[in-house]
Amino acid sequence: MIQIIRNNFVFGMISKINIKILITIICFSFLGTSIYGNFESLSNQTFARKEIFWLLYGIIFSFLSIIINAYAWKLLINKIVCNINNLNIVKIFLATNIYKYLPGGIWHFVSRYNSLRLELSNEKSIECILLEPILMLVAGFIFIPFRGFNISIYILCWSSTLIFLPVFRQFLIKKLTAMKAKVFTNNDYIKNRNFAKNSKNISIKMFYPYKPLFVEIIFVLFRFLGFLCCIKAFSTGTLISQGELISSFSLAWVIGLIVPAAPGGLGVFESVILFSLGSHMPEAPLLASLLCYRLVSTVSDILAALIYPVKKLFKV
Repeated sequence: MIQIIRNNFVFGMISKINIKILITIICFSFLGTSIYGNFESLSNQTFARKEIFWLLYGIIFSFLSIIINAYAWKLLINKIVCNINNLNIVKIFLATNIYKYLPGGIWHFVSRYNSLRLELSNEKSIECILLEPILMLVAGFIFIPFRGFNISIYILCWSSTLIFLPVFRQFLIKKLTAMKAKVFTNNDYIKNRNFAKNSKNISIKMFYPYKPLFVEIIFVLFRFLGFLCCIKAFSTGTLISQGELISSFSLAWVIGLIVPAAPGGLGVFESVILFSLGSHMPEAPLLASLLCYRLVSTVSDILAALIYPVKKLFKV
């Protein structure tokens, strides 16, 4: 009897643990251990003209990827609700994208919802917001099979594109809306209940987002090119095929998008790359590339967020 009570207590404690936080802590521990073990080699890495130029190229590609991502979201919204003339969708995306670094990782979604609901219904606003990360995930899955020719992996990853068929999309939106309603309603129980109830009336147009998905695939490709520049900066790119590199990048990027409790997938992305590529590349240069890529992607997000404020300042 005592053993049963003890087991119930243990399982009860485990059920209360936030899995995302647990995984993030494990990833941070793994990454920290790798940095500590390679600290001397990392300190010997130099930043000459070649490295600086590669990192600048990385910033350019990462910066352009954010613009492309914003345009993909605009195309997606146009598919869902036709054109919104009173809202600058690209501006909203760029201005709010930087909020993903705030604790919780949801504030960019909340800010976009608050902007969209000025012109759209609550249901349409939430649909536009929830489909955007799904679009990113599907685009990321496209590149994962490139590690080698395995037909089952190709079928598994590329079949994710079926999720945008109207019947599957409607089911997904209803489920996600019921799960995420509290994020957009300030944890008000009554609003959550009504919001979830109203979401059952969402009408899904008979369309497939070919153009948004194609543009989102280009976004992932440009994101990878920014990462590749950081790899090239420390001369580790020649030790592995480009197909395996983009496959590992896409897998790490997808997991970092789904799992993290830390803002921007910090720690998760780097740990997956280290785990998948650490045996194929020298660990110290790979770590240097990952740390620089984190800096490059953050700087790119900041620059993208400054586009419209700078235009307004100089009245361009």
